[in-house]
Amino acid sequence: MSEHPVIVVRASAWPTLFDCPHRFYWQNVYGLRSPSAGRAALGTAIHGGTAAYDQAALEGNPISVLDAVDASRELIAHPEDEVVWDADLTMSDADQLATTLTTKYCHDIAPDHQFTAVELQCEALDVETAQGIVRLTGKTDRIRVLEDGRKGIVDLKSGATATVELDNGERRANTKGHHMQQGVYTLMAEQSTQERMDAPAMIIGLQTTKKTPVAVGEMPDVKTALLGMDGMPGLIEMAAAMGKSGSFPPNPKSMLCSAKYCPAHAHHCKYHD
Repeated sequence: MSEHPVIVVRASAWPTLFDCPHRFYWQNVYGLRSPSAGRAALGTAIHGGTAAYDQAALEGNPISVLDAVDASRELIAHPEDEVVWDADLTMSDADQLATTLTTKYCHDIAPDHQFTAVELQCEALDVETAQGIVRLTGKTDRIRVLEDGRKGIVDLKSGATATVELDNGERRANTKGHHMQQGVYTLMAEQSTQERMDAPAMIIGLQTTKKTPVAVGEMPDVKTALLGMDGMPGLIEMAAAMGKSGSFPPNPKSMLCSAKYCPAHAHHCKYHD
């Protein structure tokens, strides 16, 4: 990593970079932050409880489902960052959802998968492009191994649209829009573990609606969009161009163009006006 990168992008920030580059700039280049929304805090809590459950199993010292639930609830009650709870999601609502979804994960999802890594902090990965180096950073939720020995990354997603209903009435995790992030996790996991991630990337969807369905969904190809092909530039190349030029254009039509999701919305960005 001797050469200075033209841009550093966390795996979880790729959707923002291509949804509204201007919001990405204020959040990830300038470093502007806003209090965590309740939904984000709920997601963090679910991640914490389920990770505690899987990590303990991986280490050969399994904990109970109740212990995993307690870990989730503790993160609701005592979050690391400031959280803005509102009528859309109260702390009490979040506590109940975290309890239910952590329990469902431990009973319905975890037993069906074998994980070789939990919350793996990957080494930063420098990708050379014609525009300069793009530095990828992040932590992948899980690495799974299939019966045939292939490995692949797994990402937990919570939210109101985390699963979709199929024509036959069954549900699968909503994979739409997650290819960039999963591709970055795959590239980084391959470098950190020195192993190929040949299994399809998998999303575990934990839906924060009244019925709280949980489901999984696979994505067979998460690298092509990032790396490009047949004369088509990849998204990493496009990110390098933005970083090199310093041009991060706004997208006033972004679904997340509001003070709730963008810390620059009120005082720094006038494009939405």
